[in-house]
Amino acid sequence: MREELEQIGKRFFDTDGLLRRKVDELLSQIVGQFSAFDKEQAESMVEVVRRFLRTPSFLVRYFNLTQTDHASAFADAMQKVFGGIPLRRRIENFSRFLAERCISVERNQYLDALKSIQTGTHTGRDVSATIGEGDEDGGIEKALLLPNVRLANGQVAADVRQKLLLAFNTPLFPEILIASSVLAEGVDLHLSCRYVIHHDLCWNPSTLEQRNGRVDRLGSMAEQIGEPINIYLPYVAATQDEKMYRVVRDREKWFDIVMGEKYTADDALTDRQSQRIPLPPVVHRALTLRLGI
Repeated sequence: MREELEQIGKRFFDTDGLLRRKVDELLSQIVGQFSAFDKEQAESMVEVVRRFLRTPSFLVRYFNLTQTDHASAFADAMQKVFGGIPLRRRIENFSRFLAERCISVERNQYLDALKSIQTGTHTGRDVSATIGEGDEDGGIEKALLLPNVRLANGQVAADVRQKLLLAFNTPLFPEILIASSVLAEGVDLHLSCRYVIHHDLCWNPSTLEQRNGRVDRLGSMAEQIGEPINIYLPYVAATQDEKMYRVVRDREKWFDIVMGEKYTADDALTDRQSQRIPLPPVVHRALTLRLGI
């Protein structure tokens, strides 16, 4: 399977091949709709998208691997829906965003960030910077890690983090961004994402809401396609993890009722609150303040 995907991927760059010509033709047609791109930016856009389309991650989702006519398979792939949006529309939306909502300098920043993102095996100096020493000591082989999953924490260089943020706001790589508190506030991650998974909870529900706010913004992907933002709070049952989950969800309900409650996280109060009978949803809805005009 890997060999087959690699062979198809190589054909995306075969200048004499029909697939390469079809790819360039369709991508140029999409980008050509927007006059804001200069010649160099338009060529860079086609090159960047082609780099990502030939990756196994894209091929297995969009490409009909049983079809021998790869040019036709690519044309069909552009119409295939994944995540609620056809691939062609994803590329068009991204092109429109760059053309209509970015100045020339910002367009170049997005394109440069995407050019720097690793699309093959998980290697490279910038990729190494996102893997902690503890992970390497634990025997994790970089080649086994997915290139469309990246880490952004305090140990990652600021310029690398900035490139990851820009690239994550596109329909290309990275598709999954594992972030620490460095991305909890003040950054936009909403243009191509509507899923948030809280793998570490906080006693204060406002902190969780801050994280959710990274994708809950005007012009978000959820707004564009008319689908909800999905929030997940997984926990390990029968552990401190579950106790924290129950406390923070209960506090969240009371926060809607009593605005401005000051949260504390001392052990005694937390133990008492973990034993508190959960507020019934019907009571929660009935008591919640209606602040709409």
